[in-house]
Amino acid sequence: MQIAEIALTIAVVIILFEVLPVKSFWSIPVRQPADEHVITVPGSGGFSFLLMQKQEEYKTLTREQQRFWKRILIVDDDNDITTTFKTVIEESNKNNASKRIEVYTSNDPILALSDFKPHFYDLLLVDINMPHMNGFELCGKILAIDINVKVCFMSSVEINREALREIYPSLSLGCFIRKPVTIDYLLERIRSELD
Repeated sequence: MQIAEIALTIAVVIILFEVLPVKSFWSIPVRQPADEHVITVPGSGGFSFLLMQKQEEYKTLTREQQRFWKRILIVDDDNDITTTFKTVIEESNKNNASKRIEVYTSNDPILALSDFKPHFYDLLLVDINMPHMNGFELCGKILAIDINVKVCFMSSVEINREALREIYPSLSLGCFIRKPVTIDYLLERIRSELD
């Protein structure tokens, strides 16, 4: 019954602040062991809940801190690969906090092209063999939008680089990852391309 009474009291306080807005900023402290929780209700007529947890768990990152993060886009028609690579890369951030990587994924090259943001990504990991548009075609179109983005191609088959240079002379084929790939090699290759 005590939880129901607390919930009802909070609901009444919120309703009162919605109906009778106050010009000040009210704080209602809630005691919890080892953590600080504060419910705040602004007097502007709206309400918000601010939960302040342990500082090391939920740090508020400034734009200045986030601008040093790297962003990669993984485009592969196999959902298992994009999910696995994203998980592995994000887990590596725990061991390498100074060089965090944000990971975005797409399983459709056409959708990836339509959603592409120029000057946003630092690296693209692109599968070569995809339906509707292969990885080389996708990269050609993306590089027309953002010439500065780095590209790393992925494939499970052997690629004849000389033949590819004849077909796609403007594409740089410097970074190539052969699937299946070990986690260590994948992370090493991505970090070396981002440095």
